Amino acid sequence: MLWGVFSDVHANLEALEAVLGAFEARGVGGYLCCGDIAGYGPQPDEIVERLAALPNLLCVRGNHDLAVLGKMDLRWFNEPARAAVLHARRTLSPTSLAWLAALPERIETPQFTVVHGSPRNAAEEYLVTIQQFHDNCAHFKVSPCFVGHSHLPLCFLMKEPVSIVEAGPLAEGQQVAVAPGVRSVINPGSVGQPRDHDARAACGVYDDDTRTFQLLRVPYDVKAVQDKITNAGLPTFLALRLSYGQ
Repeated sequence: MLWGVFSDVHANLEALEAVLGAFEARGVGGYLCCGDIAGYGPQPDEIVERLAALPNLLCVRGNHDLAVLGKMDLRWFNEPARAAVLHARRTLSPTSLAWLAALPERIETPQFTVVHGSPRNAAEEYLVTIQQFHDNCAHFKVSPCFVGHSHLPLCFLMKEPVSIVEAGPLAEGQQVAVAPGVRSVINPGSVGQPRDHDARAACGVYDDDTRTFQLLRVPYDVKAVQDKITNAGLPTFLALRLSYGQ
């Protein structure tokens, strides 16, 4: 089956709708979300409603989702992030909060693993270096392991049991083959707040029959969500950074 893989939506409805449109055009049959549905953006409730309606959705919780639910100390977040968490607490419906609260920390199937930050520390660790990849290999069994959290499209590949690690950023359209016997971690980047200096939403598609992943970049109406951020009274910084993919 073809899966739409995405992460870090961060309450950006314009970006999510564009990504879902790209997935539909490619005929995906299921969806894998690596968490952080809420935070930063202006429309957390609409995002939850949209995700909850998707067929064959497998979704884990992220650190911003935990903060919204009161399960992570707000001192862990900077001032703009705290403001967005408080906005989400005010605007999420009881039904949406219950949906977020029911999300698991990790998902393991015979085809893949899904976590937010890393298999070792799903809520907090950014998996961005080869050493972190090595340190996390003992914490998941099934590859590929899809992660988010860093907002950077990345890939780590290592032929088991131990060999040279192929690692680096993923470019638009780049395909990754995850052959049996290869340990892998793949980050599809961020839908709602990319940080690799590309303002377009990042996501990917994974074919569990051919075991191949392809990174996608999807343009969306940045100005529309920036206006919504401003109208919601959220920090201007959260709107400005979307223009620069930072």
